[in-house]
Amino acid sequence: MKIIKNRPLVAVESKVTDEPKRYSLSTWRGEFLHTDTELAYREHVKEETARHLIVALRVWAFLLLAFGWLDYIALGMSEGFYHLMGMRVLSATLVLIFSVAVKFKPRLARDGIGVTVIEVIGFFLFFLIYFVRPDIISWNIGVTVILLISIYIFVPNRIINSNLVALFGIFGSLYCIYLLNVAPPLLVGIFFILCLPTIIGYFAGVRLNLGKRHQYALFIETVQINQSLQAEIKRREELEVELKLQATTDPLTGLLNRRQYETLFRREQERVRRHGSKLTLCVTDLDHFKKINDQYGHDAGDQVLKHISDLFVATLRHTDIVGRFGGEEFILLLPDTDLENAMIVINRLREKLQASSVKSDDLEIRITATFAVTEVSQDDATIEDVIRRADKALYQGKEAGRNQVVAS
Repeated sequence: MKIIKNRPLVAVESKVTDEPKRYSLSTWRGEFLHTDTELAYREHVKEETARHLIVALRVWAFLLLAFGWLDYIALGMSEGFYHLMGMRVLSATLVLIFSVAVKFKPRLARDGIGVTVIEVIGFFLFFLIYFVRPDIISWNIGVTVILLISIYIFVPNRIINSNLVALFGIFGSLYCIYLLNVAPPLLVGIFFILCLPTIIGYFAGVRLNLGKRHQYALFIETVQINQSLQAEIKRREELEVELKLQATTDPLTGLLNRRQYETLFRREQERVRRHGSKLTLCVTDLDHFKKINDQYGHDAGDQVLKHISDLFVATLRHTDIVGRFGGEEFILLLPDTDLENAMIVINRLREKLQASSVKSDDLEIRITATFAVTEVSQDDATIEDVIRRADKALYQGKEAGRNQVVAS
């Protein structure tokens, strides 16, 4: 059994505090100042942004076609109506095609380049209305006001991109109106009228973008804190296992220490008393272990002890109990095994030990041991009573020449 050395307990700190500027926000761009964080945010909300964008594009296409009815009422089946309806159908087609593309490739909504191009094209085609129907300039200005607010609030896009579209819409509209010979003072007034929804839309868009990114920063911080807590919980659980191992096992061999195998003995002894089951105890003492330490050194002696421990654990059943009694002595507990069967098992173990060897440097060390086996009776009060009985048999085995199994 492997013992993991104890590690000092260190408090886990949030990773967010290591990079205080990573989630800083630009109050005029509505984005993270840190480029990697901004890209990570856009990737995180890519699917959601694509869904909102698809809805906005479909509504846009529907309105483009629906307002064609008003053109028909005013123009009838005239050449002007055909021009405007062609513009509307072309714009709606482009918008719908882009919405389909976004559905299958949500990354198109991530950086806003595609939607910016569509908005610019949409404005450009919209300008045609000024020349086909110069009689509704006021109506067109009102629609332009709604469009300027919409590109900030209803169509998902970066603030920088929305600003470019808004400037194109404002100056494109002013240029079209100028070509219709509108007086310069009126153009100035129209300019301020168009600037007002742009400013309102801009600040609303910035606030919306900042709010979403602030929520993202809190979400990431929460995730990191949860990960730190989970890591700390796991580390504490590992530490608890380590402490338990240290409290119940021998640090050199990994076998059960005296406290633990005595606890398990009492449990098995209770089974003997309740159910009349069999329990056999074996005390093992290595032969001439002091000579091994004196001749090859204590490091070689430690290798021998580890080798024997591994051999015992690998040979015996997983229900058997193997503990280190102290020094070169070991305790073996064989539940549900009577004395006769225990002698067979232990003698097989002795033969396997005798046939094995430990290599230390260029040396090959042969090992034998003397085993004393005794069956636990209901009259045994404690494990010490059983061990004393086994010790007497062990002494007899040593006197008789060692490397044997003796029953008591």
